[in-house]
Amino acid sequence: MNKLLIFFICCGFTFLISCKDNKKNTPPLNEDQFTKMLIDIHIIDGTLSSQNIYRSGDNYRPSYYYNSIYKKYNITREQFDSCISYYSYDTNKFTQIYDVIIDSLNHLETKYHIEIKNKRLELDTVNLWKKKQNWRVTERAKNNLEFAIPIKEQGIYTLKASIKIFKDDQTDNPKIEAYFWKKDSLGEEQIVSFRPQPIAQDMKFNTYELIMEYPDSTYTELRGNLFTGENDLVDFTQHFEIKDIMIFNPQIRPDSLQVMKELKEEEQMQLRRR
Repeated sequence: MNKLLIFFICCGFTFLISCKDNKKNTPPLNEDQFTKMLIDIHIIDGTLSSQNIYRSGDNYRPSYYYNSIYKKYNITREQFDSCISYYSYDTNKFTQIYDVIIDSLNHLETKYHIEIKNKRLELDTVNLWKKKQNWRVTERAKNNLEFAIPIKEQGIYTLKASIKIFKDDQTDNPKIEAYFWKKDSLGEEQIVSFRPQPIAQDMKFNTYELIMEYPDSTYTELRGNLFTGENDLVDFTQHFEIKDIMIFNPQIRPDSLQVMKELKEEEQMQLRRR
């Protein structure tokens, strides 16, 4: 268990030991609400500690942070204390509550580290998607979101986007498609496809990723469609939104592009000298 969680638990049990009242009346928060509130409190505790706010002297106003939580759950400090007394009366039940809290905090910490890692990766790599980042297709319009990107670098290519489909969209089996493309020596088209990613029709933004390794240097383009379906009819309603589009290969970095540019310029200079 990491230091952050140990701190959370110590804070929690220190707070609980001070409550000696026995279980009495039904609390203002049910068990699920109480658990979520404790999670919020421990997140605030960790934030104050990690940001050294506890040592801010006259600028330290802890009540501001905790009062916002009381307001969120529509209870007073006294009512919260009554919840502590009620749920801590049953030791086994309270242990189960803290098991949920620890699992939730672990999940949030893992999610945070993954997001930080992804952000660093995005900063260190080049986005091959050069069109606009956000697309909103209304019921009165249809956009072609096909793409074809020249490629030649080895490595793993990732297509990533956040997509939301609205209730009135009539696309059958919406999905994202991508594939590596080339023409062989006979002029025939050859492709190696990513596994299509179905798009959920749940009216909320979800992030989708397609990941595949570059087959070989004979494939010259990465092609696909950010939003396609299987409709037989030509005339049907589309209503969706796409944002945060990114296509990248960790092997393609800003510095590597600069090196390629310099090599190309040097090659052109050599040709001019001949």
